[in-house]
Amino acid sequence: MDITNYFIGLLTGISVTAFLIGKELYKYYNRYTIQKKQLDRVLKMYDKIKNLKSSETSNLNAGY
Repeated sequence: MDITNYFIGLLTGISVTAFLIGKELYKYYNRYTIQKKQLDRVLKMYDKIKNLKSSETSNLNAGY
């Protein structure tokens, strides 16, 4: 009976540990994807601003 209780406790401990590690990994994954989306958004906005400035300077140089 002692060995059965030992294996049940071992299995329970492994399951709880796996759950907690998975939970932390999921939190990290969510944080990473949100930061990546924000960075992509900022880079896209920066490219738009850069394109607007270059088009304005070309219009000024052309005499418009």
